[in-house]
Amino acid sequence: MKISEIAALSGVSIGTVDRVIHNRGRVAPATELKVKKIIEKYGYTTNIIASNLKKGSSLKIGILIPLLNSEEGYWDLCYRGMKNALNEMEAFSVTYCTIEFDRMKNGDLLEKGKLLISKGIDVLAFAPVVQSESYQLITHLNSIPYAFFDSSLKNTHSITENLQDPHQAGFCAARVMELYRCGYRTFIDLQMHQTAYNQSQRAQGFVDYFKDKKVRILQYTWNECIDKLFFSFIDSLFLEVDRIDGIFMTNASTGILSNYIASKNLKEKPCIIGFDLLESNIKELQNGDIEALISQEPEIQGYNTMQEIYRIMILKRADTVSKSPIPISIIFKENIPQKNSLNA
Repeated sequence: MKISEIAALSGVSIGTVDRVIHNRGRVAPATELKVKKIIEKYGYTTNIIASNLKKGSSLKIGILIPLLNSEEGYWDLCYRGMKNALNEMEAFSVTYCTIEFDRMKNGDLLEKGKLLISKGIDVLAFAPVVQSESYQLITHLNSIPYAFFDSSLKNTHSITENLQDPHQAGFCAARVMELYRCGYRTFIDLQMHQTAYNQSQRAQGFVDYFKDKKVRILQYTWNECIDKLFFSFIDSLFLEVDRIDGIFMTNASTGILSNYIASKNLKEKPCIIGFDLLESNIKELQNGDIEALISQEPEIQGYNTMQEIYRIMILKRADTVSKSPIPISIIFKENIPQKNSLNA
């Protein structure tokens, strides 16, 4: 039996099994006993590829990610998925260096990216959420390969991309909006973060769905923090627009928006559709203030990104897919997963 199979039966990581086999410590006694019983029962066959990796090849992954505590914890979920994958690789000479950046601070992505390059990384995984700085950063990479998660960039050559098709996600959101508000005619298309390519594509997908329909789409962009100014901006929309039948929000801050609108006790509440199964969003979905959420599976994005980098850079797998699309999962109050990305 191979180490990966022992890990699966034991319910632990590959790294934990490796520590038990080679007596490296740092394993709880109960876990160690469980692993040893499985090895005793089924035997252990050395994985030649893994052995060669431990003797020779090594890989240092640089991770450039927005502040983990920002955007309602969305990025923390991405990172959690990465760490799960990296923990499985710890026996295979894979190390990593993580630097967070503030996407609201001009120049921070580029500055932190250059700092990460200086750490001697072999490959960079990053979310190119600030387009201009991301293009600049790529020019500084020279021959260092890079991978994208969450969003993409046109005319670039990433080794792998793990993300959702943003245009199709916006298109699907519009279809759901129409189902909820059939016969209604005024919708707000609210793009958060003007510099984010994926969010602009979501907004465009929403508009494209209604292109040949008699619907009024009002497009707005908010490129600041979610604070009192944002709420004042929302108030101004309801004063300026005679009737708002629905609001499509292009990022994970949907719960904040819906909670604020619910507090206004409007006679007719607009239909609200946005993104991601975050705790605040699920609460608003459960109480009916959000009609639907589109899940991007941030933990799966993060996990798959690390796995694909490993397959490409170390295993040299020819069957590796350069683009790994995340399904467009539409979640309603009635089908909230029992196990979602918050507790998987």
